[in-house]
Amino acid sequence: PRKLARNRIITNSNQLFETDIKYGYIAGEDRFFFIQSCLDVYDRSVVAYHIGLWCEAKDVIQTLQTALFKRQLFEAQTKPVIRSDNGPQFISHGFEAACENFGVSMNAFLHEHRI
Repeated sequence: PRKLARNRIITNSNQLFETDIKYGYIAGEDRFFFIQSCLDVYDRSVVAYHIGLWCEAKDVIQTLQTALFKRQLFEAQTKPVIRSDNGPQFISHGFEAACENFGVSMNAFLHEHRI
């Protein structure tokens, strides 16, 4: 099921990460590329990202894992909430299982409120 975001008061880094996928066009190749970023909402820094010709659930899982690793959050008591736009990669069974495995909870925002 799709999840809706609830408002949160963010007081420090590593409390809320936003993730989204954007794409661009490669004119000479006549194809698209994808950029998926994981941002820390507190300071708006890009914690981790994926750039590629595809962006599947396995790619967003890897980006989240990298973000948690970079911020040394795998052993932390409190993990960030992950907020997304409910795109197919973010509502996949694989991403949900990875979030459970990593100990993070998911939250979603509506398309009108994209990053």
